[in-house]
Amino acid sequence: MDHSVDIVKRAFGHRSLDRLPRGELWLGTDLFHKVNLEDNLKGHLTLINRLDQNILCLPISNNLPINKNLGYRYFNLQELEDVSMVRDLFLMVLIDGPFQRLVEKKGLTKILTEWKRGKDKIAKEYEKEHVEVDILIKQCLEMSVDAVVIADDLAGEGSSFIDPNEIEAFFSHFYTQAVSEIHRRNSYALFHSCGNIIRLIPKLVSFGFDGLAAVQHRVNNLISLKEKYGSTLTLMAGIEPEMLEIGKISSSSLKEYERLIQYFLLRGGLILSSCSGLYSGEFLERIQKLYRIADELSKE
Repeated sequence: MDHSVDIVKRAFGHRSLDRLPRGELWLGTDLFHKVNLEDNLKGHLTLINRLDQNILCLPISNNLPINKNLGYRYFNLQELEDVSMVRDLFLMVLIDGPFQRLVEKKGLTKILTEWKRGKDKIAKEYEKEHVEVDILIKQCLEMSVDAVVIADDLAGEGSSFIDPNEIEAFFSHFYTQAVSEIHRRNSYALFHSCGNIIRLIPKLVSFGFDGLAAVQHRVNNLISLKEKYGSTLTLMAGIEPEMLEIGKISSSSLKEYERLIQYFLLRGGLILSSCSGLYSGEFLERIQKLYRIADELSKE
């Protein structure tokens, strides 16, 4: 088995590692400009190789062109098929969930306002998005991807936007169905949301998710999650946004980063990743420095 695929699967197996696998959900267009590469498949493969990452993650959409505010591009199914035979990397796709698609169309404030006024209208709109996302997930799985990340931003810095019991009542059918299909194709299912998702995690575990992707340590505490959920959840995280910014990394942030690396090297269950994505070219030197620190710790 290829080294990159093997090392990522060892993390999912929660086994001790000589080196933490690493990858990103999003690589921003500005990052490619920084190194004189095109933001296309060839550019992604080249940059991943330069950074010695183990994961190729492609955000997938049928509605192109779509760009997020911070400059992440989406790929289509043909591009996924073109790269699906590249088996020297762990192949992951990122798909916006039904709630996320509604937010992108109508805005979060409007969605939450309508949700408070009456859930039936939003539930019907959600079901339409559910059907389309189901189809897209199945199409991606036809390409033998190793993992699918479903992105639904359900939380802010303080807590979830919607009560977990309401999420179970209205959204669980989609999540359990999607995860079941992903597992049926022998792939891993991960969930992404920004913010504090601690209240949601028991529900996500009950839906069958294998891991959390780009989850913030500051508001969720990765070590506490590992101690509580053990081998139930693999975490794709570890690098907080402020650690990527220009300027000196604070001693407290650096100490906490080193603690995370040492903890998960012994226990597995962590794929080293930012929780924000590498959307800026200014992040390049910093991510390389953080990788070097992780490599040095792995040699101790």
